[in-house]
Amino acid sequence: MVTSVDNQTLGAGELHFSLFKPGTFIPAGFRPLGNAPAATLSFENEKIEHKDSRRGIRRTDKSKVISTKGTISMTLDDIQPENLAYFFFGQAQILTQTSATAQTETFDDVKLGHAYQLGLSDANPTGIRSVSNVVVEVGGAAKVPDTDYTVDPELALITIIKGGTIAAGADVEVTFDRAARSREQIISGTTQIEGILRYIAYNGEGANFDYYMPKVSLSSDGEFSLISEEWQQLTLVGDILAAPGKQMLYIDGRPYSAT
Repeated sequence: MVTSVDNQTLGAGELHFSLFKPGTFIPAGFRPLGNAPAATLSFENEKIEHKDSRRGIRRTDKSKVISTKGTISMTLDDIQPENLAYFFFGQAQILTQTSATAQTETFDDVKLGHAYQLGLSDANPTGIRSVSNVVVEVGGAAKVPDTDYTVDPELALITIIKGGTIAAGADVEVTFDRAARSREQIISGTTQIEGILRYIAYNGEGANFDYYMPKVSLSSDGEFSLISEEWQQLTLVGDILAAPGKQMLYIDGRPYSAT
């Protein structure tokens, strides 16, 4: 039906984002951004005015909008890897490690009470995960787990215990097996994310209008709390841009049968 008067609305809906196919402004496929406690559109217009100053008080007799800027602010509490990646101008990926046995690594000049990460490299700055059969030695002498050191096998962390037999400044040799595992990883970047944003309305009250923005450039806004007594939230701001041959914004009502 055609919306007329008395369309009071309680807004609710879903946000979906699609990256562009390389070298085009064609959507590569829309991904739901998850629950959004808040989403707000705003438009700022720049005007130029003309004033008639021929008699008495100058009067504005012309006003012309010469530019407009649209933005959408989205607060998301669905901490998907891709959403995190957008917040940090980065990308989400799956990092895969292969299995291996009898691997060795040496930590030089250890400090007591400090933890050491297995598998650090330029190619893998955060190290490996999921180790087993860990043996720690100093000068060929085996050390005692939970007395001289502890192991976090999932994170592949070795911690040197204060008060054990490992001396500060010692060189510690570690032998271990590595399991085949995959993990999600987000890597920050320096390039804004561009794509197509759509809002699909599921209003609690009022007619549904869906919003389509053919070109949006995303950036992060505000803080992202790592420790809090509230649900984690992140805020993305999208600059609404004009894609070639398209307007900045399209708003669709729902289809109906014409009579």
